[in-house]
Amino acid sequence: MKEFIDQLERITEALKDPEYLFLVLEPLQIWGVAFGLLGLVITYFLKNEKLQVASLIVITVSALSVLPYLQARKTAQTRIEKVFSVSAPSRAKGFHANTADRLDHRWLYLALAGVAGAAILVGPRRNQLGFGLAIGSVAFSLYAINYGLWMHYQDSLAYHPNLKQNEAPVKEKIRATPAEESAPKPATVTASPISKPEPPPKTSVATREIRPLAVGTR
Repeated sequence: MKEFIDQLERITEALKDPEYLFLVLEPLQIWGVAFGLLGLVITYFLKNEKLQVASLIVITVSALSVLPYLQARKTAQTRIEKVFSVSAPSRAKGFHANTADRLDHRWLYLALAGVAGAAILVGPRRNQLGFGLAIGSVAFSLYAINYGLWMHYQDSLAYHPNLKQNEAPVKEKIRATPAEESAPKPATVTASPISKPEPPPKTSVATREIRPLAVGTR
């Protein structure tokens, strides 16, 4: 429990840092609007006006998050550009261009919040005007989601050098040459011709001359 409280306190302190705050608010412009849009479409087929209004509220709040997001991003931009200007000047220019582009397109989120808010006041199922405002909320939401994803990708190119679209720090890939297998070759045994065993030496047996017995005459 103590660890949970300590982590919560550190996160609360981190939200005071604009460099972290704009990173926390950015997903609302994509996934917050996307979840609200999904809920609006589903509840339309369910014919539940209260849930449709709740989905429109999610879209409106997510779209209005662009105001504190841009404020925190502009505050953090100075330090971020200083960090990038040392390691990667091209990424510092890219981040600056992305911020300017987001400022030029903030009207998209404000228009989305205005149309969705008007649909809440009129009622998405009350009359044709409310239904038209709900359809307008769907159209602006799709446009905002597409733009948010594209700008998120552009910021990722500036933040993460490991993406394939960025220039690699090493021009040529160094590949390790595979070591040759130095397994000992089996020794070749040359078979010598089988020599026939020599016969044992013949033993010379002394032959004794046999003479007939001499018969003496008397």
